[in-house]
Amino acid sequence: MMEDPRSISTNPGPAATAKAIKRIGDHPKNIAEFIIYIVEGADVRHTSIDAIESVVR
Repeated sequence: MMEDPRSISTNPGPAATAKAIKRIGDHPKNIAEFIIYIVEGADVRHTSIDAIESVVR
C-alpha cells in the first residue's frame, strides 16, 4: 500500500457490510423494547422470546 496507494480498495468488504446491516436491525429492536417498557412496564432486554410474548399478550 505504501508503494502503490491505488491498490487500496474502497470496498468496505463483507464484514463491514454485515456489521452495518446488524446495526440497522438493532435500532427497531431497541425501539420495540422501549415501547414495551413504556406500555407494560416490563424490561425485556435480557429475556427469552417466550417470556416476552407472555408479557406482551
